[in-house]
Amino acid sequence: MPIVQRITQKRLAQLAGVSHTTVSLALRGHPRISESTRARILKLAEKHDYQPDPALSALNAYRLGKQEVHYRGNLVWLTNFPSPGGWRNGKQMEGYFLGAVDQAKRLGYSLEEFWNGDSSLSPARVSRILLSRGVSGLLVAPQPVPNSTVDLNWAKFSAVTFGYSLANPQLHMVMNHQFRNMQRVVRELRLRNYRRIGIAMPAAYDERVDHSYLSGFWVETRDIDQDKGPGIPPLLANQFEFEDFQRWFEKHRPDAIVTATNWATSVEQWLERLGCHVPADVALVVPSVPFRDSRYAGADENVRLIGSIAVDTLVGMIHRNEKGVPHHPLRILVEGVWREGATIGSRARQFVMQRNQPRSTTIKNRPATP
Repeated sequence: MPIVQRITQKRLAQLAGVSHTTVSLALRGHPRISESTRARILKLAEKHDYQPDPALSALNAYRLGKQEVHYRGNLVWLTNFPSPGGWRNGKQMEGYFLGAVDQAKRLGYSLEEFWNGDSSLSPARVSRILLSRGVSGLLVAPQPVPNSTVDLNWAKFSAVTFGYSLANPQLHMVMNHQFRNMQRVVRELRLRNYRRIGIAMPAAYDERVDHSYLSGFWVETRDIDQDKGPGIPPLLANQFEFEDFQRWFEKHRPDAIVTATNWATSVEQWLERLGCHVPADVALVVPSVPFRDSRYAGADENVRLIGSIAVDTLVGMIHRNEKGVPHHPLRILVEGVWREGATIGSRARQFVMQRNQPRSTTIKNRPATP
């Protein structure tokens, strides 16, 4: 069988009539190389079936790792909220961002914010602005609502997103493993003798994680006290309000509640209005412990690590010159760890009031809740 000679960057440079360095930079999408030159080199590379030598790539990565890191390019944290700083209201996003900033710096890249919510700028205009700034990669922040679409000239960029809220385009994604985190939360509750475990949160929170919360909850609770009949039905309300919560709680009397991170404070206040205390009467846990929070028990997503892994993934794409919407989007899921908190006890408590006794819901000097 004849040996097929691998075409090298040196040979591509000869065919293109440019230097070896120009070919190397063009294949990596470096902004120093003009678009026309880069297109010509990429066309030649495709024609001659050029592929990087994996051994040389590994050697180069090793050499770079032994050298002092120098500036290599610009990355952008792309947000799409109604206001430029709206993304900061998401408790976990700050952790993603800080982890990404640290890792980008370690790898020689800058990471700056860019607000994509200005309606006066067309997708084509936004793309040109980013290219003019020498941006080689985009970290697409979680979207404000599930099933969002972001229009850009994606063929010009390497891009990675966080979570499932971006429905179109389907990019490579890094996120915590919400299904496994929910399983872990329920298991920890069961270890502490909680049996009447309920899930209560706005429906949108489960929808934006591709229903990973509800599916993980169902898997872990399907065999709890099956001899006593079906378990507590989930409360996933489109309008998550006190009246809905009150009806659900008084009918099913859970001894532990799993709720959304951003609603934990409200649910705790609602329980107090119903005469129940956390954790003496009811345990309250979250599938994602809020960033910089030590009060609530639940799964710690390690959000800084998620941001760091997203940058690693993005920089790897840049080095391999992978741009545009991938044919086979990757899903990189990071498992969380259990964190103790003040909202869980050692065992299930019995309610002071029995099911057949009415419970007062009179509000006494309680502040209004959302």
